[in-house]
Amino acid sequence: MKWEDALLFNLEFDHGDVLEGYLIPDGFSDQPAIRVLGEEGELLRMKCAEPRPAVVQSGRHETGLVGFRLDDTILPGLAARRLLEIRDARSGILVYRRPGARHQIPLKVFRMEFQMLPLLKLDHHCGKHFQYDLTGMERFGQETALQAFHLNAVDSIYLSGRLHLRNFEEFFDKGFQVVGYLPDPYYEMASRLALLKRLSQSQITILGERDRLALASAAAHFAEVALDDERSLKKALQTAGPRIRDVFVSPATRQLVRSTQDQPVSRRDVAPAIDLLSRFAVVGQDGAPLHFENALAELMGLPLEDIPSVSRHSILDAIAARLRRLPMAESLLETDLILHHYVREAAASHAFSAE
Repeated sequence: MKWEDALLFNLEFDHGDVLEGYLIPDGFSDQPAIRVLGEEGELLRMKCAEPRPAVVQSGRHETGLVGFRLDDTILPGLAARRLLEIRDARSGILVYRRPGARHQIPLKVFRMEFQMLPLLKLDHHCGKHFQYDLTGMERFGQETALQAFHLNAVDSIYLSGRLHLRNFEEFFDKGFQVVGYLPDPYYEMASRLALLKRLSQSQITILGERDRLALASAAAHFAEVALDDERSLKKALQTAGPRIRDVFVSPATRQLVRSTQDQPVSRRDVAPAIDLLSRFAVVGQDGAPLHFENALAELMGLPLEDIPSVSRHSILDAIAARLRRLPMAESLLETDLILHHYVREAAASHAFSAE
């Protein structure tokens, strides 16, 4: 999916032998198409040709031919298919999945991703227990992310992404359980530096096009930096311009209290960030990952062994240790460091579910 793409989609009903929905592409004149998959793989591809006049009236699409309908004439034996998925043919985004034979967790969960190195294994193991899942939502843009939150025909949903939560705060009151794991600020800064080094040398599939474009200048700046050399790190941070340094400025607090990445944060934002965290169903933090895993397993009704451990990498730990000795790193992370201090205190007093 290109960075500018956005999708609106939903399933209107699934009566077994008839299934209808819509898929509105970003392009005003584009004709959307779906892939239908079953247990044996792809069953068919078809263009969305059912008219939706309201889409034309709202100016969302030129022709309004964005609806799709499946029945036995198109897919024989449709009603008997318990395993059925519909995906956008262009991006691969899941539009709808039948519950199937396996039990689905009857919850709506959003895992707030605070790390640029996402917890992919955790999402994979958790998402497979839900009827609908969409992870790495920051890759698809706000409109597509909002659509996933608005799905109304499914009560078993697992979403995750590095989003700015203020844009989605309403869903706390619409049935979503929000969970999150806060990494150590220095460790997260080390992760971002390592990613920038890799990005300067090759494409990184875990990052979306938006991130790759936004991080291009920073990647070029840190391309020759020796991450195992404290002096090299210090010099690179000192010579970085404001936009490049901005990549590291208290990212967790920003995600909690700002609606866009370019909005600055300060100490005054710690209180509203903690207030929003207090509404999470589960909050985890570096130093006590098992508490997070236990709380997540309890929330989802899964055995603990089904929740992958949140692991750390020794190379990133070593970079983080060097960053701890640099005053500039402390300055960039100031608000997140204060936030983590208070979250640790709250966890110690059992104010958050993770503890």
